[in-house]
Amino acid sequence: MYSVMMVDDDYPVLEYLSASIPWKELRLEVHSMCKNGAVALERAQASLPDIVITDIGMPQMDGIELIGELKRLKPDIRCVILSCMGDFAYAQQAVRMQVDDYVLKETMRPEQIASLLRKLSDQIAAGEEQTRQLARMQSKKEENALLFRQGLLERMTADGGRDLSWAEGAADAGIDFEGKVWLPVLVAMNRWSELSRRMPDERAVQISLGQAAAGLAYELPGTVLLPHGRREAMLLFPFRRSLTEMKVESVRPFLRGLGERLSQASGICATFLIGISAAAPAALGRAAEQLLSSGAGRFYLPDEGVFTLAELPVTVEGDLHALYPEALQRIRDAFLEEDEALLERTIRDWLDQVREKRCRPELVKEWTLKILYDNQMRFLALQHYQSIFSMEVLHRTLGDIGTLQELGDWMLQFFKERMPLLGLIYKQSRRSEILRAQQYVSHNIGSKITLEEVADMLHINSSYFSRLFKRETGYNFIQYVTTAKMERAKELLARSNMSVEEVAARLGYENKSYFAKLFKKHIGGTPGEYRGD
Repeated sequence: MYSVMMVDDDYPVLEYLSASIPWKELRLEVHSMCKNGAVALERAQASLPDIVITDIGMPQMDGIELIGELKRLKPDIRCVILSCMGDFAYAQQAVRMQVDDYVLKETMRPEQIASLLRKLSDQIAAGEEQTRQLARMQSKKEENALLFRQGLLERMTADGGRDLSWAEGAADAGIDFEGKVWLPVLVAMNRWSELSRRMPDERAVQISLGQAAAGLAYELPGTVLLPHGRREAMLLFPFRRSLTEMKVESVRPFLRGLGERLSQASGICATFLIGISAAAPAALGRAAEQLLSSGAGRFYLPDEGVFTLAELPVTVEGDLHALYPEALQRIRDAFLEEDEALLERTIRDWLDQVREKRCRPELVKEWTLKILYDNQMRFLALQHYQSIFSMEVLHRTLGDIGTLQELGDWMLQFFKERMPLLGLIYKQSRRSEILRAQQYVSHNIGSKITLEEVADMLHINSSYFSRLFKRETGYNFIQYVTTAKMERAKELLARSNMSVEEVAARLGYENKSYFAKLFKKHIGGTPGEYRGD
């Protein structure tokens, strides 16, 4: 539905038009009725109409001046002059301003105005459809260009860069080797889960990157952008072979500027990794393939910045097995205490240890997933927590995380978002004494815990506490403590390389045989059988 502004200092004319035009039938609505051009311009600046019908001679601002101002605000606005002036000079001015029609008031009829408005509405609709068609054509053109360039990069890096068939069509993308050396730079877009919420169309992300990178073509003529998948791209910078300046240092400021444009325009966090320059197709293919295979090292780089291959961290085939039990317990305790500051420090400590180890990203994500999963299982064992997330969704989210920095921020946010749940969980019991007792057990799971010491901590009679705990939870207190310890034992046996003796000692059992007996009673098998020894 299009809107119509009517402007005339003769108010009966406005009332007449408002009452006599079949607005709904024409699928039009009255934008406003204004007594002069100055009032109309003020209304239009707040909200532009699609069509304006205006008188010419009005105080403060006449119709010709109003149309000129409206055309500056909206060049395609449709304008009709409605006047009692038959002077040819006004008609000439109207023609020069591309006014759509000029109607004399003394000959004006409602059906004439309605017919004119219908014609203008049809013209606006036709113009909009033409704009949509052009946009679709442009979008298709850009999509085809993206597919061609993406396919070119895939062929360039195929077979370790040894397949040179791609070079035949490279000129169509602006890549030639006559007197040139090409410097490849990988663009890695990080924090993908956040970005995909803002820009769910993956193609739009690559188009945004292309638009932001277009400025480089003016600053560094001949620059080529080749997309790779949904979150990477390759920039190729051309240099003359005779150029003696340092190529790497010359592109750094341009890459920093591109990173700022991406961040400001689209909220994209990008890491730039500068590769090895190449003067021949085979060398460029190998250099590009080396950059694309740098994902493991890039995991340990910041979310944003410009780096070279020499600055790329080297990952190792290590393990995080020994770090896991302590990290799990500390993160769990900080979460249970609802201490955000402690939780953040604990997660950062875990990540610092991970950074020092420099293990493969897949392994880091696997152990992080175990921490989240084991935390859930612990709450289920304590009857405090119901599953509120899908392991499949978690696994997919972790897979999209590109850097250790992003992993830490996401992990902290994951726990923070769930902290309010603890308050609800704690309110499920009618007695604060029971909640404090359960928290005490969780925090002291590695010690020998007696009913008397917990009752003393709560400053209540031990017999009364025993009856109260049974009534509130359905568990005998000692059974509750033993169950919690056995669940913790399962975690240690499954997730660490501790011996059975070490697990027993970790949980406050001095006698290995007694621990094994309790474990079998609760779990249905010995610790060795559970572990699969």
